[in-house]
Amino acid sequence: MSYMEVKNINFSTGMELKVKGVVKPNPVRFSINVGLTEDKIALHFDPRFNYRGDIRTIILDTKKDGSWQEQQKEKDFPFEAEQEFEVTIVFNLDTFDIYLSSGKMVQFPNRLGLNKYKHIFFVGDATIQEIIVKPSGKATKK
Repeated sequence: MSYMEVKNINFSTGMELKVKGVVKPNPVRFSINVGLTEDKIALHFDPRFNYRGDIRTIILDTKKDGSWQEQQKEKDFPFEAEQEFEVTIVFNLDTFDIYLSSGKMVQFPNRLGLNKYKHIFFVGDATIQEIIVKPSGKATKK
């Protein structure tokens, strides 16, 4: 399983994170994580091809002080083995708006409630090719 992290990044309200990559052959899962540390994750975006009974499902969750919270499951699954993908995460104050390559947008609450996160990391069966963090024209500030 691959691992990659970006530390001390300024991902704050009104910004977007664009991730481009390629899914590896015979994938099980991969994840995009936004938070403060590996034990404080505001957004865990976890496409699962076939993992623990979840088949072609995206799991969204938050980790507070090392404990996972209530999962949100999304059945729109635009990911395929050995294919490129693009995910754009727009950080609003109360939510993360996640734009999938299928054109669908999934919304997930900012359960940690902070307006800035500094740690982004990736785990699993995907090769990350590009990470862009920039101000977003899509975000709504409150």
